[in-house]
Amino acid sequence: MSTTSDNPFKSLKLISLDKYFDEMVKLFGSKLLPKVLLLNGRKGIGKFTLVFHFLNYIFSREENYSYDIEKKLINPNSKFYNSILNNTCNDVIFLQANEGKIIKIDDVRNLKSTLSKSSLSINSRFTVIDEVELLNINAVNALLKTLEEPSDNNFFILINNQQTKLIETISSRCIKNNIFLNSEQRKKVINHFEINKKINFLIDDFNNLTPGLLLKYNELYNKYKISNSDNILSKLNKLLPVYKKDKDKEIINMSIFLVDEFFYFLLKENKNKIDTLLNLKSIVVYKIHDFITYNLNINSVLNSIELELKNVRR
Repeated sequence: MSTTSDNPFKSLKLISLDKYFDEMVKLFGSKLLPKVLLLNGRKGIGKFTLVFHFLNYIFSREENYSYDIEKKLINPNSKFYNSILNNTCNDVIFLQANEGKIIKIDDVRNLKSTLSKSSLSINSRFTVIDEVELLNINAVNALLKTLEEPSDNNFFILINNQQTKLIETISSRCIKNNIFLNSEQRKKVINHFEINKKINFLIDDFNNLTPGLLLKYNELYNKYKISNSDNILSKLNKLLPVYKKDKDKEIINMSIFLVDEFFYFLLKENKNKIDTLLNLKSIVVYKIHDFITYNLNINSVLNSIELELKNVRR
């Protein structure tokens, strides 16, 4: 599990997603919760946190330290909550990408093996698959039969961060719920982290970032000593070698965000050059994608980007 500031397992308070939480609780209480539920929405809006709070509500109901449904608050003394943190819970299985690595067919096979065994308790068993859109075709094919014929006691909650198109054979087997944060709700979440978690955000402009991505990118700013005074080439020079070493897709996502941010301000300052700048931005982004796809030399990529930007100043 992540130990970063954006760790959803440590998010004891659910913010701005009350409506979706209450809907899930109502469906479960009425025995109408879909066997395979797909939550769609932008990465970082809190879908995993929503699911985690829902599970805490379900499995801590009989405890002395039950979930506070009015305040949408996990009790840190809950046995269930601590069983998740200590990886000793038999009623919930999390299948997540780890350190930028996608979920592979072996992960799905291990999941199927676990599900084929009887649970030690009489409780419902939940499998949560995060970033389901990143499963490759082999992993999807391995998962399909399990989704088609879930046993009475098994529920699946799939989280689609919409980073790429979800394979239709997965989507067609799910009941879908689209999760959305408006600007007011997003600000409420960010303010919570600023005030309650005392997080100082380093990124200049984050109007288009979800709360989760803002936290993640803020952490990367700190970790790799990125300053707002750095130019775009300097920022890329700090990030691309990290991707080369670790293959963490979040590094590339952040690199592209920084390129978008750079051109956003350029476009505001040069409204008479919109087409030229948009074309230039596309070229830079393609060069970053080519760097990933073809494992290109970092210096040659950075030099190529520098040449493209030689007449652009900000």
